[in-house]
Amino acid sequence: MLSITVALEKAVSFLRSGGIPFPRAEAELLLAFVLQKDRLYLYSYAETPISPKDEEAFFRLVRRRAARVPLAYLTGEKEFMGLPFAIEEGVLIPRPETELLVEAIISWVGEHHFPGDNKGNELRILDLGTGSGNIGLSLLAHLPSSRVTGIDIDARAIELTRRNAKGLGIENRLELCRGNYWEALGAVKRRFHVIVSNPPYIPTSSLPLLQDEVRQEPRLALDGGEDGLEAYRAIFSGIGAHLDRPGLLALEVGRDQARDICALAEGYPGFFRKPTIKKDYAGIPRLVLLERKA
Repeated sequence: MLSITVALEKAVSFLRSGGIPFPRAEAELLLAFVLQKDRLYLYSYAETPISPKDEEAFFRLVRRRAARVPLAYLTGEKEFMGLPFAIEEGVLIPRPETELLVEAIISWVGEHHFPGDNKGNELRILDLGTGSGNIGLSLLAHLPSSRVTGIDIDARAIELTRRNAKGLGIENRLELCRGNYWEALGAVKRRFHVIVSNPPYIPTSSLPLLQDEVRQEPRLALDGGEDGLEAYRAIFSGIGAHLDRPGLLALEVGRDQARDICALAEGYPGFFRKPTIKKDYAGIPRLVLLERKA
């Protein structure tokens, strides 16, 4: 039987030869996952042998990671906003920069004193393209007065969001609807204080240029059409009927798309205040925040 140290050395060498960045960290994460221990355990018990069963499971995951299967698909989990989310193949993996979108909404809600509403009114949030539920459920967790309606066209995403909500103990404030954007809401003209979306925004022609790991994520969650703006046009088409006053439309956008999104907003004269554009950790304009005039 291999010790923890030897197993990690073999895995690191294999991952490095496969061109995986940070092979040591990823090997440790995979072994800790298999052993159901934290990474500190690997150092504290470095010479402890691992069972043949765990060794087989570990190196099976290492081989799949070397084949560029994303780490989150291998472990079935991803942390977002300090919360644990179950992740499975076929659903988009949450990105760190999307936390900025959630933080921006929380800040806006605080500025408008929604949590301090003593009239018993709920903060109504619509999450368009909910995926794993990382955006909508994080908002529920951080905004106790909120209620979220999550929409996704993919049944797998809907079920995963429901499972994550139960795991976080907030399913009683969540409504899930399956469908394509506004169609999922039916004929009733419901209004929301916040409408948020991280839609597919990669131009179709750019999909083959993505990293190997990203190309293994669902095309439905990546492909934004010929110019990458197809989903945004669909969102703006129903915004007038569904964004309340005061209201916030919060969008994550792709590289060099912020101006295009602002131009789409200008197609609704008198509806929005001046847009706010926020950059991500790499200095790329990543968020467009559009507040509806009161």
